[in-house]
Order: sequence, then structure tokens, then C-alpha cells
Amino acid sequence: MTTRRLNQWLSIALLSTGLCTSAFASTEQQCPANNFADFVKIFSSDSAVQKAFTASPIKATHVVAEGNIPKVVVRSVKHLPADELSVLGTENAAAFSLTTEIEFPNRVVVRDQRGTFLKIFVFKHSDCWVLNSVEDWALEAVMDDVARTDRPSPGEREFKKGVMFDRLVNKASGESGVSLYAAALDSYVDGARKGSAQAAVAAAGISLSGQAPRLPNEQILELMNQAFQSNPDDGVFLSLFYCDEGEYGDHKACIDPQKSMATLESAALRGSTHAFLRLGDVYEAGTVVAADLPRAMACYREASKTELKSGPAAVERLSARGVVMDNSIECIGAGGTQ
Repeated sequence: MTTRRLNQWLSIALLSTGLCTSAFASTEQQCPANNFADFVKIFSSDSAVQKAFTASPIKATHVVAEGNIPKVVVRSVKHLPADELSVLGTENAAAFSLTTEIEFPNRVVVRDQRGTFLKIFVFKHSDCWVLNSVEDWALEAVMDDVARTDRPSPGEREFKKGVMFDRLVNKASGESGVSLYAAALDSYVDGARKGSAQAAVAAAGISLSGQAPRLPNEQILELMNQAFQSNPDDGVFLSLFYCDEGEYGDHKACIDPQKSMATLESAALRGSTHAFLRLGDVYEAGTVVAADLPRAMACYREASKTELKSGPAAVERLSARGVVMDNSIECIGAGGTQ
């Protein structure tokens, strides 16, 4: 059979099954937009576009519990669940209090503000954008497994969830890690709202670290004060914030030395050894109030009663500088800071 005759038979066979080249061309979905934001807007609301521009197989990531430890599972699946893309729709997202964020160059992040929902849709561009991966980082099922053997106090579940998000960053891409840090912050803030002092200080800390979004100063102060009420040692953190408001790089004068010192003294009087050490540092360096080496010595001596390394070393350092111990001088004078 000649090549020409063979091609004719192939064409007839393809036509009979609707699979000829012209049939493909007539039903092929055209790329709705090459601009990513425009494409996402159409993709989010058009099921036909979703079907045409979702890879098969597609990479799917989710988190499961392995004991009390979250385990990241990555699979290649032929099809996504029927409702997997429904959260991309504006109305559906609003119904569940979800926010949708387009993160250039190729990601869509759908999340809530409590750390209970986080999905990341990753696209790849060739001739057009194609959904290539879906990452589901929700930890509620994992937390439910943990709760079967643990009875957390109010806010503790959210605190532990925040810690899990923080640790999962090492299992994610750099881009997804940004979203995981944000989810950790949301979880900590939610835990603080429910009464966890641990969650409160963790929220303030991760926000000030630059890893998660920066909270307003007023909210950070509120979180730090909440933590300080439960743990005197957190007063050191709060006193530092009164001085620098989280701007660590600049050597500026303390913004509010009176509140900073009052917080340290209050923490020390409540039994914080760290506060006594910090008071010693402050009086030795003269960065918050005027330097007062005899008083610094008194603070270090107080710290040495319960802290057997840094306190004694500081006492020895000041002694080498000629500072004499004077039992009449107290670290915190009567009435505290004036």
C-alpha cells in the first residue's frame, strides 16, 4: 500500500472517531490571557477554562499526622477532586471568609485569618498558563489527631498549630514558606485571642522577626503585655520594645525610657532573673538611663542568687573594673523608677 493510500485510510479512521487534526483544532480552548492576573480572574470563574488549563497528572501536596508530627505528602494525581478549585471563586471564598491573593509571578494563595485554611495554587507558563500544583497546608486534621491524646488549654491548640506551620517552612519551597509563616502568625494571634500567653509572645516575636507580616505597634504592645501578665520574663521583651519599637538596626536613644525601666523593675520584682540581668546591662551601658556602675553591680548580684553563670560573670567583670560591692545600694530603689 502506498504512503498516500495509507494516509487516506488513516484520515478516514480518524474522522470516524472524531480524532482528526482538524477536530482537535476546532475544539481546542484558546488561551484566555497571557497576563497572569487576567488569566487567574478568568480561570477562577470558568469551569471550562479550569478543565482545559489544569495539568494531568498534577502534583498535589497535603499534610497528614504521623504520631504527633505533621508529615508532608506529595502525590501525582490524574484529576483533582471536583470541588478543589471552587475556593478560587469570589463568592465561594467570601462565603467562607477566605482571602485570595495573587502572588507574582505564578501563584494564587487562598487563606483565612485564623490559620485554619491555606491552599496554594501554582501555575506554569508555556504557550499559556497551566495549573501545575495544588498545595493544601491545612493542619486541622493533624491537630484533631493530636487532640485525641492531648487536652489543650484555651489557645494552646492554636499555639501548637502555629509552631507546626513554623516548622513546616523547612519542608516547603521558599515561596510557600512565606505563606506558612503568615499562617503561623495567624494561628498565634488566634491563640492569644483565646487566652494563650505563649501564643501572644510567639505572635509578637514572629511578626518582629520579619518572617511574617508586621503587625501594628499597638497590637504588638497588646500581645506583649498579655504575655507579661503571665510570665515576668517576657517583661524583658516588652521593655526592649518600649525602647526600639522593633527597629533593631538603628542605635537611637530609647523611645520611652520610663516605661522601659518600669517594666524591667516590675518584672524583676515579680521574680524574673532575666530582668535583673537586663537592669544590670542597662545601668552598666548607660543606653536607657545614665550609667550607674554600683547599681549595675547590685542588679547583677541579685541575678546571681538564682542564675549561676551570667550573673557571677558580670559581677566579676565589674569587680575587675574597680567597682566595689556596696550593700547599701539596691538594684531597685524604694518606689522603683521615678
